[in-house]
Amino acid sequence: MDEMPRLLVAVLVFIRQGDAILLVKQNYGQQYWSLPGGVVERGESIDQAAVREVKEETGLDIQVKRVIGIYSKPDEGSIAISMEAEVAGGQLRPDHEIGECAYFQMDRLPAPIREHLVQRVEDYRQDLPYALLRSQ
Repeated sequence: MDEMPRLLVAVLVFIRQGDAILLVKQNYGQQYWSLPGGVVERGESIDQAAVREVKEETGLDIQVKRVIGIYSKPDEGSIAISMEAEVAGGQLRPDHEIGECAYFQMDRLPAPIREHLVQRVEDYRQDLPYALLRSQ
């Protein structure tokens, strides 16, 4: 039997404060601004991964509310799941992977930012009653 294909699954979390969303600036690579989140680890559910990654990157405790979109990235062999969550506690502070954490108006996103994040923010702004499926 052939080996099962591997697929990387990442979770990215929208945390809103008024009309602004929380973004984190990565301390690695090209230091993009991004949603807090990361890779789902073996034995972890997607909501557990979201809670863990947000806590690690921002210091915030969250409660996941809903899935916003599922984004297939065939060229990278990955799937990104964007979710919405609300803050349940903790103190906002970046970790070693993250240089800054800040809230930004959705129509005034900082640079540098990846184009796929712009699409995900637009999807979130639609506030649809269902999750979107997209290939990016």
